[in-house]
Amino acid sequence: MTTMTLVLTIAAQAQRDTIGVSKLAAIYRYEYKTLDVDGLSVTDSMLIAVQMSDGITYEEYERQKKGGSRIADGYQAAQMHMSTVFMNYPEGRITTHEMLYPYRYQTDEVLEKQKWELTDAQDSICGYACQSATTEYHGLTWNAFYAEEVPSSIGPWKLGGLPGLITKATDTKGIHTFTLCGLLKEEQPMVFTEYVTWFVPDGHGKFAGQRVDYQKMKASAFLAYKKNILGNSRYVKNPTYYAPDPMTAFGYVENSFNSAGDNVRSVAGVVIISNPRQYQPLEQK
Repeated sequence: MTTMTLVLTIAAQAQRDTIGVSKLAAIYRYEYKTLDVDGLSVTDSMLIAVQMSDGITYEEYERQKKGGSRIADGYQAAQMHMSTVFMNYPEGRITTHEMLYPYRYQTDEVLEKQKWELTDAQDSICGYACQSATTEYHGLTWNAFYAEEVPSSIGPWKLGGLPGLITKATDTKGIHTFTLCGLLKEEQPMVFTEYVTWFVPDGHGKFAGQRVDYQKMKASAFLAYKKNILGNSRYVKNPTYYAPDPMTAFGYVENSFNSAGDNVRSVAGVVIISNPRQYQPLEQK
């Protein structure tokens, strides 16, 4: 079936609150080993930036730096199921934002102290002499390297708590790997959005704004929801099998282009995955 695109240009604006200012960002490459729709091995990757301040924001680095459509350039994060993570915001909590068609979700959980066991392995990563450690976090065991030369206890995603910046972290199955690419000294605002205002044609030649709130869930409930949907064998063949057809539900599909020039379809600011992979969760519990 061919889906017609009724709306070609739709704008979105987010309600943005500045919650801090970072002066240093750690850039990581996140690699994700999985299978495509034909059962063939594939490794997807993306760059993420970790902004360092009292709260820590993880954001898609390519989207920040290269411009283009903010929604379209969020495709890789949606395909790889990578959240934007706010550590210690609010204090003692972790807040995440993630797109999963047809909604944007906001989750909340306790900021847990990770129990690391220091090990003997050493390495040089991104020019830093690194020590090693291992921990179990939410059902996966992680092997990590950290650089005491960089006096920060943060790391990629939700990992952290070592006596130095985490420079590499890999789960013991070798599915998920975060590797430090570099540090950027730059002052950047750290922003938090509560909702998005979505502008669609009103049928009279003008655009009407519509508020789109995040669907709020406890992190454990959202994880169970994702595993139920994404872990279903139907997902890799039809990534919207569990929801109404976009044209039926919304009456339009937006086409936009990411910074690489690829066409990305979306509705209400949420991308529609066109080449899904077998789900490999970062968390088991």
